[in-house]
Amino acid sequence: MIFGYERLQENGDPIENCLDFVSNDWAICDCHNYFCGMFQKVKHDFIQRTESGEFQVNTPLEFRSIKSINDEKYFYVVNIKEFAAAMGVDRVSGIELDNHVFEYVDKVVLNHCRINKCKIIINYGYEGFGGDINDSILSPTLLTKLHKILDEYNLPHENIIYLDGNTFIDSKNLDTKVKYFSYEYCALDWERYTSMHPSMTYHGNKKSIQNLKKFEKTKDVIRNKHFLSFNRLPKQHRFDFVLSLFKNRILDKGYVSFPKKNTFWKFETYYQDLKPYELKFFDVLPLTIDDIDLEEKKWSFELTNNNFYLDSYFQVVNENQFTSLDDQIQFSEKVWKPITNFQPFVLLGDRFMLRQLKVWGFQTFEPFIDESYDNELDKDKRFDMVISQVKKLCEMPIEEIDEWYWSIEDKIKHNYYHFYNQFSRKQRDKLYKKLKETL
Repeated sequence: MIFGYERLQENGDPIENCLDFVSNDWAICDCHNYFCGMFQKVKHDFIQRTESGEFQVNTPLEFRSIKSINDEKYFYVVNIKEFAAAMGVDRVSGIELDNHVFEYVDKVVLNHCRINKCKIIINYGYEGFGGDINDSILSPTLLTKLHKILDEYNLPHENIIYLDGNTFIDSKNLDTKVKYFSYEYCALDWERYTSMHPSMTYHGNKKSIQNLKKFEKTKDVIRNKHFLSFNRLPKQHRFDFVLSLFKNRILDKGYVSFPKKNTFWKFETYYQDLKPYELKFFDVLPLTIDDIDLEEKKWSFELTNNNFYLDSYFQVVNENQFTSLDDQIQFSEKVWKPITNFQPFVLLGDRFMLRQLKVWGFQTFEPFIDESYDNELDKDKRFDMVISQVKKLCEMPIEEIDEWYWSIEDKIKHNYYHFYNQFSRKQRDKLYKKLKETL
């Protein structure tokens, strides 16, 4: 499968297409070529064995300069950080902007697209929003704008492919000839990243097996905390969640992170029962789990210490998105962290996320955890249902939590090995196959 680029590095790795496209002072297409990594199956020695050309190892892809492509069909990948901006629309106001991404596509590529030699991929795998967010192909305004641009450039609609991380779009029948489907960017990138860092896995090499032995040894001790919850990047539902822990006096039951109050985010709850606790809560911030400065730039993937996983029993996952949308199911790396560290979890995210995990072959944790919250569309009701479960678990003696935890050892191990041995491979194969079918 050929991916065409305007420029290649000296080592043969690609340089992002449309890098000159800037919208509202934001380099929309500067995404570090992450899409290329979706097709790689890497091992624990990947870093040591890869001297140059990171994306050319263990991949079915061939990276070529568009000038060197003769009669072959190929894909031209445009990675984007925001679909609305790529279409020349301000996401918040809906106002038309001065430029859009197709203005920066090489003319050779546009001609190749017109004669069915090239498929242009608009890759928004970072995100996956419902229609009301106005930042995906599910937005009627943006789909109309995409059709308008394609018509202006005389580009066949069927030669454009839109990708994002919202699994809902796979079942949506849109009025368009543009090809569209979802893929699990965060799952594939998490599998890739952890596989090349043996300190983060529990199988496959000597260092990882040492982690497995550490895990097995925790059978002989009672762990110090009931739960673990990462909340470095402040969002409304994360603030409300940690404030709820504070109100219910169960913060000390877990390893919990949350930054101190600052100027870049408005720390305010809209739940009236939590409002009286805000000021006192600010006094205890920041909450830290490790030595990472919560004010530093936030990366989704970074080397982490597994000791906190091995010293707590379950994780409360506060996903990137927490809405009442009925057309959005978006997984970030956060749900894969407990799965790949032998932890059950309670999930504060989109509706039907647990249902989707079960469709993929993962196991969840009923009846010990009441997971009916996953069926609730209203996010406020869903929030209360999740908090109720966290309170119930934290009010149980830790010895009882320990007994439950080891009673589901087969289940948490199933999830771990299913992620690495089956799920990730199937997701990678699905992405490759669906793209191949469009050529």
